Amino acid sequence: MDPTSEFVRLWTRHQAEVGRYVFMMIPRQADAAEVLQDVSVLLWKKWDKYDPDRPFVPWAIRFAYLEVLKWRQKLAREKLVFSDSLLEQLHSRYEDYCPLTEARKKALEACLEKLSDQERKWVGLRYGRHGAVKEEAARSGISMHKLYYALEKIRAQLLACITESMREEGWNEA
Repeated sequence: MDPTSEFVRLWTRHQAEVGRYVFMMIPRQADAAEVLQDVSVLLWKKWDKYDPDRPFVPWAIRFAYLEVLKWRQKLAREKLVFSDSLLEQLHSRYEDYCPLTEARKKALEACLEKLSDQERKWVGLRYGRHGAVKEEAARSGISMHKLYYALEKIRAQLLACITESMREEGWNEA
């Protein structure tokens, strides 16, 4: 696979995760979005240095952290800028929880596969776009109340499945 395609594939797959990290570190959404754009440009510039044998997300998060620090230096005079020590604490916490988050994500993917096609469809509608559940209720003739009740049962089923998977993998806190 050519380098450009590989970068686009990995960035598209993991941009939301890197974005969550940046949005956690920067209080204003517009600033966080700008920093995330800067991160994507920087990652592309440094793409030739990426080692494909290593995970992409931690590599991208390191650059995101540096961009957050750069942003903070530019806006150091503002009152709403997090202190260096708070940023370090947030970054450290993120690194602590990253393996747990990855394990939960893998467990969720495996548990979603255990659902029926209809259940997966409903979950996709619920967490996809706004209003999709209402449209599905109207289209299928199922009342909104019944559809939301079914989704609540599916969520409970997913939570139990994830908790069990995490325990089987040796995680104490799921």
